[in-house]
Amino acid sequence: MKKVLFVEDDEAFYNLCAMELKMKGYEVSHVADGSQAIEKIRTEKPDLVLLDIVMPGMNGLDVLKEMKDQDDIKDIKVAMLTNFGMDDNVNRAMELGADDYLMKYNIVLSELPTKVASILGDELNADKSVKMKG
Repeated sequence: MKKVLFVEDDEAFYNLCAMELKMKGYEVSHVADGSQAIEKIRTEKPDLVLLDIVMPGMNGLDVLKEMKDQDDIKDIKVAMLTNFGMDDNVNRAMELGADDYLMKYNIVLSELPTKVASILGDELNADKSVKMKG
């Protein structure tokens, strides 16, 4: 089972997204503060980090930079979450090594598992429904 870690301070947004991903068989975990993200990434070893750019504690760009500087977690895939479109933050995130970015206001929840599967190179998983894990 593929693991997805949300680093996101908007609980409602996280809950909506997590439900969609869990229904497709992903294991989903969450941390709401950027300053706790690196430790959580190390302990969880997710396949993908969905990383908000604007957060309390430590912003997503700083988390991404620290991830990419650490040998044990630098190869974990990262997709940035943003409300701001193709702005300087998104450009900077891609330069720092983000694999993709998602526009939060533009996400169609039912399509999120397909997008996650695409980022992970796991297209088959996006097409099969599995029982929701409790």
